[in-house]
Amino acid sequence: MVTLGVVAILLTLGLRLAQLTGDAALHTSAKNDRLAAGELALSGIHLAMLILARDAADNDTDSLQEAWADPDTIQQAVKDLGIDTGSLDLTISDELGKIQLNALLKNFPGHEINPDQQALLERFLLLSLPSTRKDGSGGPVEIVNAVKDWLDSKDDDAVTGLSGAESDYYQSLDPPRPCANGPFGRVEDLLNVKGMAKDRLTDPEDRPLELGEVFTVYGMSDLKNEGRYTFPGKININTAPLPVIAALLPEGKELQAENLAAYREERPGRQAPYTHILEPGWWEKALVFTEAEKAAFDRKITYSSHIFRADCQAVVNHSRVRLSGVIQREKEKETGKWISRMIQLERP
Repeated sequence: MVTLGVVAILLTLGLRLAQLTGDAALHTSAKNDRLAAGELALSGIHLAMLILARDAADNDTDSLQEAWADPDTIQQAVKDLGIDTGSLDLTISDELGKIQLNALLKNFPGHEINPDQQALLERFLLLSLPSTRKDGSGGPVEIVNAVKDWLDSKDDDAVTGLSGAESDYYQSLDPPRPCANGPFGRVEDLLNVKGMAKDRLTDPEDRPLELGEVFTVYGMSDLKNEGRYTFPGKININTAPLPVIAALLPEGKELQAENLAAYREERPGRQAPYTHILEPGWWEKALVFTEAEKAAFDRKITYSSHIFRADCQAVVNHSRVRLSGVIQREKEKETGKWISRMIQLERP
């Protein structure tokens, strides 16, 4: 009986040791898969950088008609990597096809508002806020005033309008939080601004909008005199999403945004050439504007970009890794060649 008891104990210990060894092996395997997936996702970011650099050498404009925006071309480029293990999904989008939140002010540091950007942001919020808020507290004008106060500095804490908010307001919250008094570093920080946290934004068909779909914190120009800098705020009309196009259009013409968006990508078949060339001023062929409307529209748009976002998802066995890289494209002064460099890497 003693012998049988000893054997039973040893057998139990052996089974437990085998279980622990197996768990350790599985843990090591899963860890290796996560590392491999991370490296694979990073390779997707570098592939996007190469595609964007090549694109810049081909033309001076950026649009949804180009290789970097074509899912089939991207898929083929991923396939050409010859990935043996795992899978990789890659998409590239234009950051400057979005509204530059920091462009609301003319300069940083400073407190002078940009009237064109003020009108654009108010217009976008009017079209995108749930209807219950458009005429009540926390409406477009009130929110833009609060955004201005969030951004500005050297204003002696002067509140904009009746609805602005400076440090005193944010410190009175539970829990208290600081007022930036400077540019947004992330689009998500917009939710910290007075009036913005209540409801989600929606597109023209009342579908929820993610902040990153329509806003960007990038686009800063070179330093100006006395160390000040600016965000030009011009939106690439060749890549802007539908809700942003609607906000750019004159009041009463927002429903024509779909026509403008469709004009950019019109072609007789999926593999056929695009019907329209998106050269500067192409939008005048798709819409009818007054001279004043043309001038106002033209001040807020551009046809090229230098900042893009690459979103990658890599899967190795059961491990999945997502990476989002912000890519800035520029020309080397010494060689004249276009290069891409990563200015931000995020793991959503």
